[in-house]
Amino acid sequence: MSRTRPPLRHAGFTIVEVLVGVAIALIGMVFMFQAMGVWEARKRTTSAGSDAQVTGSIAMFTLERDLKLAGYGFGNATAMGCTVSAYDSSRTAPGLFNFPMVPVVITDGVGGAPDTLAVLYGSGTTMSSAQTFSNLSPLKMRMNTRTGMRNGDLVIAADGGNAVCGLFEVVGNADADALSIDFGAGGYTNYMNNANVSGSVAAVALSATELEALQGRFLNNSGVARYNNNTAHGIGIVGAAFNMGTAPRLNVWQIANRRILTFANTLDNQTTATEVAEGIVNLQAEYGVDTNADGIVEWTAAAPAVWTQLRAVRVGLLARSQQFEKNNVLADGTEVPVTSNAPSWAGGAFTMTNLDGTADTNPGTPNDWRRYRYRVYETVIPLRNLLWGLD
Repeated sequence: MSRTRPPLRHAGFTIVEVLVGVAIALIGMVFMFQAMGVWEARKRTTSAGSDAQVTGSIAMFTLERDLKLAGYGFGNATAMGCTVSAYDSSRTAPGLFNFPMVPVVITDGVGGAPDTLAVLYGSGTTMSSAQTFSNLSPLKMRMNTRTGMRNGDLVIAADGGNAVCGLFEVVGNADADALSIDFGAGGYTNYMNNANVSGSVAAVALSATELEALQGRFLNNSGVARYNNNTAHGIGIVGAAFNMGTAPRLNVWQIANRRILTFANTLDNQTTATEVAEGIVNLQAEYGVDTNADGIVEWTAAAPAVWTQLRAVRVGLLARSQQFEKNNVLADGTEVPVTSNAPSWAGGAFTMTNLDGTADTNPGTPNDWRRYRYRVYETVIPLRNLLWGLD
C-alpha cells in the first residue's frame, strides 16, 4: 500500500512579509536619522557656543593684559596729554608722525559701531620715572642725571610748558659731562653692542632663536638711528624726559572684517595687524575718571579733561557663535529667534547690525543677527601705572 507524500512547502518569505519588513525598517531608519539630526544640531550649537566662549576669554585676557601696562614709563607725568612730535625713517617721506602721550585713547565708534583703543606704554627695565633736563639742542640733551639712559632707548621729552613733546632715540651716553645723552642721526652701537643687529659680527655666532630673541628687545635693530632726524621737534630747552625703553608700544586695538579682534603697534609702523581672536563682533569701552579725588570714578565715553584724573577703563566684548540657528518653538507654537534682544553690557546694549554690516532689517536669513548665540565679556581694568603715581 503506497503512502501519500505531504505537499512540499517552499522555504523563504512571501512578498507580503518582505514588504512588511521593509516598512518596519524604513520607519526605524526615519526615527534614527531624525534622532541623529537633532543630536547633530545640538552638538553644533554646543560646539559653536563653546568656541565663542573660548574666543571671548582669550580676547578679553589679551586685551586686559595690554591695558594693565598702559602708562608704564610716564604714569606720573603732569605732561600727559601733550602731542608727541616724532620721526621714523621707515615711513613715507618726510617720515613725520605724532601721537598723544596718554595711557589709552578710546575712539568711539559712530552709531554704536565698535570702538578703537590705542594703548601706549614703555618697556624700560631701568628708571621709569621722569628725569628733568636743563638744556636741549637738536643733537643733545643735558639732564640732571642720565642714570638708566642707554643706547637704543627711546625717550619722550616734554618741555616746561607740558604742551610740546618729542620722541628721541638715544645713540650715545658717554659725554664727558656725565649728564648728556645724544640723539643724532646715523649709525651707532646700542647697549647690546649691536649683537641684535642681523649681519653683525656678533650676530653671526648666534642661533636663529637667540638672534630673534635679541632683536625682539629693540624696536630698532638696524644699527642706524631710526627715530632721529637732527631736530628738537620744537621743544623748549628745559623740561622732563621719560625713558620708554627699547621697545615701547602704541597698540591700536580694533575689530577687523566685523569679526576679528586685532592690534597693531603703530609706533613700530606695523601695517599688518595681528589677529587675536575670531568671532568678536563688537568692542565698547569707557573711561573711569575721578574728577574730585574722592576715590569714586565716573564712567564716560569722553576723554578726560585732565589725564591725571584717569583711573580705570571699562571694556565690553561681544562674541558670536558661527552656528546659524533655527527659531525656537514655544509651547503655543509661536516661533521666536534664539536671540530676541540685543545683548548688553554695563555701558548699555550693543548696537546690532546684519552680519554683512548693514543696518538691522530682521531678514530672518543667515544674515540676521538674531539667528546666532552670543557671549558678553566685560571687566574693569585699573590703570596701575597711573594709580602708583598718586600722592
